[in-house]
Amino acid sequence: MFFLAIILAFKSYSQQFDQLENSVYIYNFIKYTSWPEKKHEIRIGIIGNTPLETELRNLLAKKTNSAVSYELRKIAISDARNVDVIVVARTSSQQVKELVRITMGSPILIITEKENMGPSGACISFFIDEDNNFKTGYQLSIRNCTARKLLVNEQLRENAVLMR
Repeated sequence: MFFLAIILAFKSYSQQFDQLENSVYIYNFIKYTSWPEKKHEIRIGIIGNTPLETELRNLLAKKTNSAVSYELRKIAISDARNVDVIVVARTSSQQVKELVRITMGSPILIITEKENMGPSGACISFFIDEDNNFKTGYQLSIRNCTARKLLVNEQLRENAVLMR
């Protein structure tokens, strides 16, 4: 029994995110989120290093015919107030609390690659769903979105694990 637990723990730890899938998730998070003011350009900042950046850049390059344009760039935490969406790499998750403090009350959607970051102030956090063949899932904090004056579509709510 002990060895089975170790094997299962190793298997779940070794599972990796599908970065293409996560980029599609992020695109849909943006698409199904409403900001207080209508956006014609969505500025996305990435904090930290993540292979997700390449996949997201490729996906957004294909969305040139939409009514909304997208700008994607790496940012320092000091630039956080100058974007509409922030994606925090797993390796930079220790910066989330400071990021939330700096952007308090601003309509900025904060998405993390690390699970359970809602209590730290993230709006959405990715996780590996062990109960669903280790597929990507996401946690949604409606409270954190509301505090930032962001409205999320019911479809996003229905497909999320809600965080308190």
